[in-house]
Parts: sequence; structure tokens; C-alpha cells
Amino acid sequence: MGGLALADLVGATGAREAFEISQGEVITQRMELAFKNVNRRNFTYNFKMIPKNSREADEIRKIVFAFKSNMLPEMLNGRDRDTMTVPNTFNIQYMYKGKENDYVHRISECFLDNVGVTYGGDRYKTFDPHNSEGAPPVETSVTLAFKEIEIMHREKIKDGF
Repeated sequence: MGGLALADLVGATGAREAFEISQGEVITQRMELAFKNVNRRNFTYNFKMIPKNSREADEIRKIVFAFKSNMLPEMLNGRDRDTMTVPNTFNIQYMYKGKENDYVHRISECFLDNVGVTYGGDRYKTFDPHNSEGAPPVETSVTLAFKEIEIMHREKIKDGF
């Protein structure tokens, strides 16, 4: 065992620093990292929807329901136990004039990881109710968080992903 290691071991504080100052060099502790994996890519989209009337608010309600229901599995009644289907997946494309926009990165097939919904804006307001279900909000903000199923690698990025 070297003198510096022994000095550190017995607690002679400052011995290492004094040696480094005298030599004009700093001894660094290297930390080697092992590559383990690549995480799936996430994509988040925010939409603010402001209907002109309560009928358009009904359409927004259907859109929110569609996303919320398609992100979750469906329960199937089995013989001995309940089972679930796999949630629906999404294929997201950036388009320009009816064609895929090659200038923007591509996204492989995704599942919807989370849907966040905020109703009413900064100061919650609603339209007058037009049915017995309540009063539709004048603003609905939706945040959609998607996660790719496929794990990306260098070759996929070269292909535009």
C-alpha cells in the first residue's frame, strides 16, 4: 500500500491535498459507468380547446373521452378470473400538405401513458346547461403523454426517427 493510501486510511486529513499541491497535480477518482439500456422516448402534446358554444363543448367532451378510454385496457370476463386486453396504440405523424413532413422526426407506434385534463381556464366558467348532465366548460386543456413501444437505436435515428 502506498504512502498516500495509508495516510488516507489512518485518517491523516489533508495528506492527499498536500501531496497534490506539492506535485502540481490532482489525483481524480475515476468512476466507470456501465451502459445498461436506452429508455423509451416520450412525447407530450398540449391542446387548449375553446368551444364557441355548448354544442362544440359536447364535441370536446367526446374527444377527451376517446383519449381517456383508448389509453386503458378493457376488462374481459374469463372463466375463472377477469382478464384485460392490451390498450390501444397510436401512430403519430407530422403532416404537411397531406404528406408526412420529413423535416420533423418520425415517431414509432406509441401507447398513451397519461391524459391530463383541466377545465374552465384561469377562472372556471361554463356555458348555460342545455341538458341534464351539467354545464359544459368554456375552455378545456388536454395534455397527452405518449411513450414509444419500440426502443430507438442509431439505425432508426438514421431512418428519420
